[in-house]
Amino acid sequence: MADFNTHIVGAAAVSGTGTTVLMMADTFPSQALAGFFILGVIGGILPDIDSESSVPIRWAFNGLGIITGFFLVLYFGAHYSLVELVLLWGASFVFIRYAVFSLFTQLTVHRGLIHSIPAALFFSLGTVVLAVRVFEVGVLTAWLCGTFVCLGFLTHLTLDELYSVDLKGVRIKRSFGTALSLGSFRTPLKTALLYLLTGTLYYLAPPADSFLAFVFNPRLHRLLLERLLPTVEWFSVSAIDLF
Repeated sequence: MADFNTHIVGAAAVSGTGTTVLMMADTFPSQALAGFFILGVIGGILPDIDSESSVPIRWAFNGLGIITGFFLVLYFGAHYSLVELVLLWGASFVFIRYAVFSLFTQLTVHRGLIHSIPAALFFSLGTVVLAVRVFEVGVLTAWLCGTFVCLGFLTHLTLDELYSVDLKGVRIKRSFGTALSLGSFRTPLKTALLYLLTGTLYYLAPPADSFLAFVFNPRLHRLLLERLLPTVEWFSVSAIDLF
């Protein structure tokens, strides 16, 4: 399978292309474009959270432990002393980072259900729901956030499949087909649960009408076609002209 650096570069390339297209549409501010790009890169490393030795899962649980402790301190801030709040934050971090992390790694198998198309949809829809209900962003922006997570996630899976083909020996490795899958027949209950959770997130997500209208807008398509290639000559605007 592809290594961590390859996943990062691949996800960054796809996300960068996507954000460039949105930039040309001149619809979103630069802060939103930067957020889309970052979410795409995060999506590109998400599939490896099922490996206890991977960098993404350590980042994820470290961050989750810190954020959980922060919210607990905010919630109990008016009731406890400074020392108690620091101890509460530390205890919550240790619980998330080690106890929950240990349970998670026991329940998951590397290149198992997390390396699948329904998992990509699960994380994508989860991002949409989180963006709308927690961060209260607009519906169109929320769906684009989820789309970039999905693009990064699918880029990771595609790279893993490509690296499952040994071009030197002209053979297909045993890992071929385990990334871009629809689930696992060896764990039917977990697969069914993943589909159920994904369906629940879709139900909780806002209607995608504005997102679909944006994606299939003929005016947007004409604009992108007009700006696909230079109309006069390549790089006709110099750096001096920009200032």
